[in-house]
Amino acid sequence: MQWLSNYEGELGQAFTKAEHILSALPDTFSGPALEYLDKFHVLKEDRSKNYICYLLPFWLHDNSGVSIHDCENFAVANIFGMMYYHLIDELMDDPSSQSPLHLPLANFIQYEFIQSYSNYFPSNSPFWSYYKKYVTEWAEAVTHEQLRDYFQDNPIAIAHKAAPVKLSIVSSLLLIERNDNHKLIPLLEDAVNTVLITLQMLDDWEDWEKDLQEGSYNCLISMVQNNLELRGERRPNPEEIRQALTASDLLLQYAQRAETHHESLEAIRSYSPHLYEFHDFLCKNLQQAARQLEKERSLLYQGGLAYWLSKNT
Repeated sequence: MQWLSNYEGELGQAFTKAEHILSALPDTFSGPALEYLDKFHVLKEDRSKNYICYLLPFWLHDNSGVSIHDCENFAVANIFGMMYYHLIDELMDDPSSQSPLHLPLANFIQYEFIQSYSNYFPSNSPFWSYYKKYVTEWAEAVTHEQLRDYFQDNPIAIAHKAAPVKLSIVSSLLLIERNDNHKLIPLLEDAVNTVLITLQMLDDWEDWEKDLQEGSYNCLISMVQNNLELRGERRPNPEEIRQALTASDLLLQYAQRAETHHESLEAIRSYSPHLYEFHDFLCKNLQQAARQLEKERSLLYQGGLAYWLSKNT
């Protein structure tokens, strides 16, 4: 996992910088801000691992010409952006469960997010047009998520839920003025969208039971619902999903869809090999899950004794 190990030192520096900035917030908010940041510290155990949020500036470093110092600062900006959008998502999901500090804290963190990029890009920079574009993509995606079946009808909207991540692309390519940089932006936007879709697919495989219970949208549930030809708002129940997974090759099909995504990333492999390798890591996790499920299904077909022996020897 060189896409991670090569940058652990720089990631540590980025989180240290973020801690320093948040500690300077007014006393009412600095403590909660630092506690919230700690939940996402990528180098600590049992934390949320939003790798692409923090690592994308470093994955573009070798070919963008941006200094490692500036990559660290862009990673700090992305840390704040990730925190802000997580706070907003939590408020949208369940406004009644949040503390009175939640929304003011989100605004302080958004200020630091914008300030981090303002240090590099003046108000007339095309960077801010991309910022508006990505905020619009995010807003449209989260607004309509419960009304549309994105996985079946509009997969790119799945990626758009994390659209502000793509600010790492334009910050890296606009900071260093090269003739071909502007041409690379759409190519890398498409690549990051693809990675974000597969990342959501993996998360949804791991979280489908929780998402089903909470009523959240989930790509795997969508696939089962479509295969069972359930209509309207009727979602499959847990037993129907388990039956679909164990009695068919549905998860293999799901993993194959991610593999098709991977083939499409060949175009950016030479420019950002670590982005390509990260997506390969995601695909292999899905493939491993599908193979394990296929193995268990085969043992069940052989009979109860074979399945028992596989679990107890």
